[in-house]
Amino acid sequence: MADSLEKTPALRVSQLDASELDSEVVHIVKAQLNKLFKYHKSNILVTYDPEVSALIKTLIWRFTIYAHDSTIGQHILNLKYSGSEGQSSWMSRRQKILYGLILIVCPWLRERAETLASFVGLSKYKGKIRKVLRWLDISLKLAAVWNFLVFLQRGVYQTITERLLGIQAMFPSRQGIRQVSFEYMTRELLWHGFSEFLFFTLPLVNFQRVKNFVRRHILNHHEDPALDGLRVMECAVCEDVPTNPQEIGCPHLFCYYCIQSNYKADPGFSCPRCRTSIPSVDSIRPYRTVIS
Repeated sequence: MADSLEKTPALRVSQLDASELDSEVVHIVKAQLNKLFKYHKSNILVTYDPEVSALIKTLIWRFTIYAHDSTIGQHILNLKYSGSEGQSSWMSRRQKILYGLILIVCPWLRERAETLASFVGLSKYKGKIRKVLRWLDISLKLAAVWNFLVFLQRGVYQTITERLLGIQAMFPSRQGIRQVSFEYMTRELLWHGFSEFLFFTLPLVNFQRVKNFVRRHILNHHEDPALDGLRVMECAVCEDVPTNPQEIGCPHLFCYYCIQSNYKADPGFSCPRCRTSIPSVDSIRPYRTVIS
């Protein structure tokens, strides 16, 4: 009796999280099996996929629901199934077996219905069987939607299986008031907000124009006019031998890509060495003298 008084109904979010964890466990186990048989010549996992899924679910059911009255996700979140008597007991053996049949056998029968029909000599009814299964599938989906809406309102019986068996997810012991520190969450939210702000604003910044502005007005870089004749045969931007040399009306040369990319990124671009501006794109002309 004391144990029953300590039980408390599970939170909706805890039940939903436990359901997601249970689904992930099955997917992870199947993924590991697929890796194991990745280079196997036969497609045994594809051929017997319903049986493999049923076997995985059976093993999980045997060592979770049958043994401990809770799924893997519920065990992680400290939840257990309470039986139909309300809060006075956990799942009965009958409820555990019925839970396993609904969880394992029903999906397997749905996948192998046509094969079983052929095996027992009902091949001529395959069309009707397929139609019945389709209507059953639609009906179950509609019922699942209705059940989920009721669950959101009342907080009990997350799945149709739980409602049919009369089992509810409970905390085994009374949950105390949690003292939660929001410092870490606040820091994370601030960082994510700042990151989103940067991702939005950085593409709007013309860094080429900023670099040219800094070079013209802050660094104030000037070349000695006596050196212009020595460096006239190298690109004023990349300081390498110009590729497809271009000129803008000053003694300096530019690579075609260097001058075109800078001008397109910043129409106010000027020669980095003598600050000769470019009035228009027509001012960029090929250099007529051949470089030797």
